[in-house]
Amino acid sequence: MASLWASLVLLVASLALPVGAAAKLAFTHGVASGDVTPFSAVLWTRVNEPSRLKVKVSTDPGFAPAATLVRQVVARPEHDFTAKLLVFPLSPATRYHYHFVGPGGNVTSEVGRFRTPPLPFVRQDVRFTFTGDTDGTREHGVPAFNNFEVLDRIHEENGDFFVYLGDTIYSDSLFAPPAATLAAHRAKYKENRTYDALRDLLGATSTYVIWDDHEVFDNFAGQTARPERVANGRQAFTEYMPLRTPTRELGFFRVFRWGRDVEIFILDERSFRSAEAGPACLGDPAPTLPAPYRSALGLGPAPPRGCLDVLNDPSRTMLGEAQKAVFKFLLRSSRATFKFVISAVPISEIFLLPYDRWEGYRAERDEILSFISDHDIDNVTFLTTDLHTNVVADVRVSVLAGSPVVVKEVITGPVAEFTLLQGLVAAFGPKGAAGIIALVESLNPPEFSNHNAFGYALVEVDSSARSAAITLKDSTGAILHTTVP
Repeated sequence: MASLWASLVLLVASLALPVGAAAKLAFTHGVASGDVTPFSAVLWTRVNEPSRLKVKVSTDPGFAPAATLVRQVVARPEHDFTAKLLVFPLSPATRYHYHFVGPGGNVTSEVGRFRTPPLPFVRQDVRFTFTGDTDGTREHGVPAFNNFEVLDRIHEENGDFFVYLGDTIYSDSLFAPPAATLAAHRAKYKENRTYDALRDLLGATSTYVIWDDHEVFDNFAGQTARPERVANGRQAFTEYMPLRTPTRELGFFRVFRWGRDVEIFILDERSFRSAEAGPACLGDPAPTLPAPYRSALGLGPAPPRGCLDVLNDPSRTMLGEAQKAVFKFLLRSSRATFKFVISAVPISEIFLLPYDRWEGYRAERDEILSFISDHDIDNVTFLTTDLHTNVVADVRVSVLAGSPVVVKEVITGPVAEFTLLQGLVAAFGPKGAAGIIALVESLNPPEFSNHNAFGYALVEVDSSARSAAITLKDSTGAILHTTVP
């Protein structure tokens, strides 16, 4: 009997839990899967107290023992009781079901689902969706924008995976005090998970997620922002999203292959970013516009002295040298029919307020586009959010110089934020907003634009035909435009 009691004491101590913890355990914010490969997946959940959880992953929706992997993970207070683990070995091109089980088996999470990719040489049609910009802030209990209806439509698409493309929270929402502490950042993720549309989508399919600026604060640059604030934003993002831990050299950069025809390259455009050129340009709203267009905006013939030198400085970077080198090497080495570059900010020339976009890091932008062109890397498409608009555009090194088209860019969103048109009207009135849009689109005419819709994109790749189509849709699921990469 003494040995039995000793064993029980050791068991409880090893869990670092009070004896009655299992009776109080609750799964608080759903489940999620991400960074899925043919052989592995990152699985995520959160509970309300420290706990050692079992994770069951199965090809059988009933979790028959013969078809089920069982792993363990500990939810710890230092990670806000989130639990995340890499599960392997899995089988390629397979549908999996998973859930988390509390001590004693009395409390279980909801069941999540994901598909693993086929092997790189296998032909298989691929369907996926992407969007971003989700401000779930509530005022007096009421959503500041909407109930994330775009994510309901994405759920209905039943894609192979979802790309959650930046601004997954708004730490600096206009409708609440800015989040500066780690606890405040975590609270933002928990607030967003109270929306059924987000919880249901993350549980229904796998996600490849990347941060942008609002996970920390507007337009932050990793090289110059206050380290403590960046660390808080990074930790909360890593804790609450189903992705692998970032590396010192490459940050959140990752590459994933889906069969013979699809490869996605996820860029980290924040961790290694140099300071913006805005201060050197004294906030000039259109420093790269030719003089005649500047005069139409009531600007002087040239931007402040030294502004263009800073914008074009090759030492300034968005990716950092290591990430840029690896990205270029892997892009050139790719044998996938279609290469989709996941970019949190647009690479198109838009001219107005370029500082936070690729235009604000002109030398590196042109280097990457020239690299793609010089090495004849075909079927490269940039998938982007951030602008709160829906646009399809051809991208050149220089529109004004008449350079040839290098890649296509598809921009979509937002889920829940002011649309681009709403923002322009608020700042300049309806007539001023129309004039600004007309000016930009006269310089670089898009294939399509809709600046006032909550939106997302569906990417469909037909492996037999080796063709692809990208369809922009609004929050009702209505088609806005379809393009071919």
